[in-house]
This record gives sequence, C-alpha cells and structure tokens, in this order.
Amino acid sequence: MKVRLPYSKKKRYLTGIDWIIVALDSMNRRATGGTNASQIVLELSGAVDDNRFCAAVAEFTQLFPVLGGRSTRCWNLAPYWKMPRPGKRVPVTVETFNVAAPEILSALERSVNTAFAEANEHLAFRVFHAGADHHYIAMHFNHRLFDAQGAEAFLDLFHSWYRGEDCRARIERIALTEPAHLCDWKRKFEAGTQLVRMLREFAKTPPLVLPRPSPLKGRSFKFSVMEFNGQEAKAINDRACRESGFLMFLPYALASAVQVLDAAFHARGAKGQDYIVSVSVDMRTPDTAAARLFFNNVSFLFFRVSSAIAGNRKQVMETVRTQMYEQIKSGFPRALHESSMVMRILPASVLSRLLLWPLNGEFASLGLTCVGKGGDRPSKFMDADVVNLFHMPLVPVPPGIGFFVNQFGDRMNVVLSYVDGMLSDADVQQFRADIRRWL
Repeated sequence: MKVRLPYSKKKRYLTGIDWIIVALDSMNRRATGGTNASQIVLELSGAVDDNRFCAAVAEFTQLFPVLGGRSTRCWNLAPYWKMPRPGKRVPVTVETFNVAAPEILSALERSVNTAFAEANEHLAFRVFHAGADHHYIAMHFNHRLFDAQGAEAFLDLFHSWYRGEDCRARIERIALTEPAHLCDWKRKFEAGTQLVRMLREFAKTPPLVLPRPSPLKGRSFKFSVMEFNGQEAKAINDRACRESGFLMFLPYALASAVQVLDAAFHARGAKGQDYIVSVSVDMRTPDTAAARLFFNNVSFLFFRVSSAIAGNRKQVMETVRTQMYEQIKSGFPRALHESSMVMRILPASVLSRLLLWPLNGEFASLGLTCVGKGGDRPSKFMDADVVNLFHMPLVPVPPGIGFFVNQFGDRMNVVLSYVDGMLSDADVQQFRADIRRWL
C-alpha cells in the first residue's frame, strides 16, 4: 500500500538537497561562525550611476518576497520556506565603496565574508569603484536561496528588467511552490541503500585533508582569482578535448586541481591516503531551467584519486572518467537527490554532523564546481561594458578549500577559495604558476 502524507500545495517545501545546504550552513557556523554563502562578481568598464543602481536593486528585489523568507517546519515535519507576510519589506543590503585598484581583491573578500545584517536577509549588492571607468559589482547571496546557476539567472533577469524589458512572463514562470515529496518511500529507501553502499567504499581509506588552522572560529576565506583571456581559454578547452575527450572538461579540471595542489598538501602535512573530491552537478533540464531559479537544483558526484598517481594527470583523468561513467550509469546523482528527502526529518545541526560520519569527521579533500557559459550573456550591465564575471564561493568547512571554474563569453576564470591559514602566500603563488602551466 502506498503511503502519501498530506501537505499544503501553497507552500515551497525544501527538497533533500535544500536541507543538506541548510545543514552545510549549520556546519560552517559551527566551524568558523560564517554562513554557507557565495558571490558573483561583475567587472565593468564605463560609467556606473550609484543612485540609479541602488534604486533599481531596491525596486526589483521587492518583486520577490521569497528573498525575505526563512526555513521552518510544517505540521507534517517536512521543512519549508516560510514567505514573509504580504507587504513586508524584503531586506537587501546595497552599498557603494571607492577602492584603490590594487585593493580590489581584499575588498571583494571582505564583502563575501560579511555576515548578512538580518536573520531573514539572504542577498546583498556592493559596488566597488576602482577608478573613474573601472568598477566591480558583487552580488553576495546565501546558498539557502540560490545555487550558482540560479544566482546567475537572477542577475540576468535583473539586467533585463533594468533595461526596461517586459519580464512578467519570465517572473511568472519561476516556481515558488514545491511538493513535500512525502511519498514513494520504497524508492527513497532504495536510493538510500545505494548511497550507503557507495559511502562504505569511500570510507575504506581516510581522505587526504589539509590541516586547518586552530582556532577556526572567526576565520575568514581568502581567494586567488585567475583570469584567462579568449586565446588562453580556447587553448585550455582544446587541450581538455584532446587529453580528456569531447565534452569532458570536468575530468581535465579535476586532474589539474589535484595535480597543482598535491605538493602543498604534502608540504603542509596532509593526513590520509587518497584525494576525495566533491563535485556539484546541476540537475536542471532545458525545460525546467527558467522555473528553477530559486533554491538548490543540484546534486553531487564524488571522486577518489590515489595520492600515488596525483602527479600523473593522464592517469587521474582516466580514473575520474571511469568513476564519472559508473556514477552516472548507476544514477548516483538522482539517488542522492531521492535519498536526501528522507534526511529532512533530522534537525540541520544533527544532519551536519551525520554528513561527516562516513569519513571520520571529514567531507572531502576539496570541492570543485564547473559552470559553463550559461547561455548568451549581455555585453552591458547598468549601461557599462561587462569585462568579466566570476564567482567567489565560501567552501563548506570541512574541507574548507575548493576550486570554482566558470566561462564568461570567450574568457575562463579559475578561483581558488580557502580558509585563511590553510595555505601560505608561497603556496598560493606556486598554485598560480602551476595552474597556468598545467591548464
């Protein structure tokens, strides 16, 4: 007999992945005191009017009451996103700063490390003027409400609205309700069995992890941002295609990440045997992308790489391709998505500890996210020319270190994110030199 618990069709229930993101937020607060957040950075050339920008952000964000919501539990114990009452102001920070060009990265780091002003604030915009015609706009967002693709789509929608386009149809397509998924229990538990089976394999040997500084509480994140121009990006993509295979950029990027960080891991006394790399995977389809703007529409893949072959990119790519094929063939991303629905019964603080149980208090050696071009990007934003777009994520702790790769137009960006103190300045400089050589 099928058991389907009743629920309200007017609510936006959180999926299992949404609840894992809430748990990661709890994990970060316990470890460093910070949130599970990120920011998109737009580099602009041209004039930017602060007053027009601030007014536009204030008006646009009030169209989305969901931005001022919070997570809570329904009577059926399923967590959902509680929307603010009609007419209540959506809290969104908008700030402007004048910054010397050499200090821009430090200013952007302070931005993404800044706590949101209110408990139900999940979005902040900051404009940094680095010269008369050189500006950066940072959209700082809470991962409870956006994943990387959704945040980019929200920024695109804001740009279209600012230009005066009729965006009503696009806004109406955005899904603001979600079923409670309190059904198909057999399928969910079978997916859980598949997940446990894989986690047991990963738990056979401890993961290699970088020592984290003590105390961790109050530590901020630091970043190294590397930009590759059109010619360099084309050469990287061509090489990835030759060495890893057509449309196989992920194994190439993962192998490069492991290769360039291997020396730093061992030099700093990393403990463990194999690298375990978590990779986020977008679960949207072309038919659902427009509706799935808010919340987290992702799953994860996990890869094990023996430290004995970490310096051999060809071998690493081969093992990653094999594992990628096996996980996709077995439906692991979907199984994780399904089985995580059952985990929602646990409080986020408990789930955040349970996520670390299979690997003895660790989650992975490092995280990796690769985001493509995301469709045609506008060449202008707020009447200024868009030079570049890149992401600055706070990686959950543990592991507290990860890569983010994205393409914007013909450019490519590689961003290294890490807890302050995990790497030295010399380590970062070596990383920058090696990534240019190996990518």
